[in-house]
Amino acid sequence: MIFKRILIVISGIIGVLALLIFLNFLPAFNLGHSDMSVFRGEWVKVYYEKEKDAARETFELAEKRAEELAELLGIQGKQYINIYIYDSQKTMQRKKYGFIASLLGLDWYIGDNIGPEVILTSPANPGKVHDYNSVKNAVLHEMVHSYNYILNKDMSYWVDNGIAGYLSNQDPGKEFIKYNAIPTLKQTRVKGLLAPIKFADFGGYQFSYIYIEYLVETYSWDSVREFAKTGDFISAFGADEPEIYDRWVEWCLRF
Repeated sequence: MIFKRILIVISGIIGVLALLIFLNFLPAFNLGHSDMSVFRGEWVKVYYEKEKDAARETFELAEKRAEELAELLGIQGKQYINIYIYDSQKTMQRKKYGFIASLLGLDWYIGDNIGPEVILTSPANPGKVHDYNSVKNAVLHEMVHSYNYILNKDMSYWVDNGIAGYLSNQDPGKEFIKYNAIPTLKQTRVKGLLAPIKFADFGGYQFSYIYIEYLVETYSWDSVREFAKTGDFISAFGADEPEIYDRWVEWCLRF
């Protein structure tokens, strides 16, 4: 009897937690809404709220670079990308993390991808950390994430962000290496829903760019592109992941 009551209590607690999680993520269930307008191109479709001029400039940049980025990654055929631009940074963050995003203090977080779809804060309201141009240009970073998802759904967060940063020219410079601790191999394997937060804490966005930069300089972009498709270090570079990591660290320490 007591055991049955315990099971009922536990089931009730699980049910409440499941309901709370469901309610938290309600904003993420629908990226668009009926009040959004749209710019349509041959490669991208940009949905936006009231900030039309900022959305238009973002659309023009995305449409201009889409084919080039797809070709660099070896994407076969035309892959249409939907981009959703929100006037409020808070709204954008809730599309990924739900209502709890407001409690996380992610001032730097202005864009993401959800599978092949892109979500972005409007450049017109960039928040405290970014400016108009950095948010507008971030659309290229997020588009690469979308193409990476299409290319290889199992791509690691580390490689995914390194390629996205590299192809969108978000070069942190070699000085970054001198004044920041190089992440461990374990850190480069970060994954999960909270990966963006952990990644930012150890400079992952900057160091992953530097990692891809090393691979391109040491091997070639063709090798990196092949690796992006398969995730096979040995096939692409002739060495396993730990060995490539060690070589990269040695390369970083030269600067």
